[in-house]
Amino acid sequence: MIIENDLVQLEVNLYGGSFPVFKFKGLPVNPLNWRMKDPEEPPFMGHFLCFDRWGPPTEAEKAFGFVHHGEVNTLQWTSLSEPAAAGGSINCSMMCSLPMGGLQLTRRIKMPENQPFFHVTEEIKNQNKYGRMFNIVQHVTIAPPFLDKHTMFDCNAGKGFENKEDGSLDQETPVFIWPEANHKGNAVNLRLFEINCPRVITFLYDNVDEYCWVTACNPGLNLMLGYLWRSQDYPWINFWRYMEEGIPSAFGMEFGTTGLHEPFPVIAKKGKIFGRNLYDFIDAGEVITKSYTAFLVKIPPDYKGVDKISVSNSMLTIKEKSDNSRVIVYRFR
Repeated sequence: MIIENDLVQLEVNLYGGSFPVFKFKGLPVNPLNWRMKDPEEPPFMGHFLCFDRWGPPTEAEKAFGFVHHGEVNTLQWTSLSEPAAAGGSINCSMMCSLPMGGLQLTRRIKMPENQPFFHVTEEIKNQNKYGRMFNIVQHVTIAPPFLDKHTMFDCNAGKGFENKEDGSLDQETPVFIWPEANHKGNAVNLRLFEINCPRVITFLYDNVDEYCWVTACNPGLNLMLGYLWRSQDYPWINFWRYMEEGIPSAFGMEFGTTGLHEPFPVIAKKGKIFGRNLYDFIDAGEVITKSYTAFLVKIPPDYKGVDKISVSNSMLTIKEKSDNSRVIVYRFR
């Protein structure tokens, strides 16, 4: 399924529900061109969904067919409405149901006719006769050529930690403050992807009143990819970094409802990190709605990254991280 306006093109893969393409029509670079190469894994690609979990199943769940990041990426989604223009935007919708997880997700996409972004609203319904814990993470994954050692990452998150992925219950120590991290005594600035470790780092948007955001900028390619959402929907962001022979190969900007990359028994025992839940709970028959916005920006070759993003009076303002403080403004509605 293709959704497009005069400026940008978005592609939806209805097998798994991922976004493998989001690009300016006038530029050749698609930031979301990453594809999973491991045949033992689901066919992850670009911006894909982790639902009803983020991370691995237990061994018992695996024996019954559960897979990494949930069954959603192995299912054929149903198109509910094809892309069509109405009210100044292009709109479409699609749905999937998890046969084992018992959750249904209905996605609505809205792309303004004259702006380089799209809005997504996802409605989650519990079809079970009982309440259950679940997680949902937007796994935005970029790759070369957009990803290189000069790509700059910015966000307005606060405290963080390295995911040790060992099943332990004290993974949040030591505590980092964005963009600084530490791996085995070595300081790491996470704004640039220059070394492979740490592999997975998680941050909490702990000082955000309303909107959280994350951006990736490649000034050499004159391109920024960014996401914006309300903190009540997705309070965590997880960065997955992968190199091949010292060259950046994949980078995940994964915002969602959890910050612990573990099976549900570990998440249930831990409960919270930094005072914030590591899962959502949905009651029998309950419906929960979450949303976000993705955008592209053309930037100059000397762009220094993003200092701040704000939304006010239906305007989205992106302020540069420099003495010049150049500002980019989009109509946001």
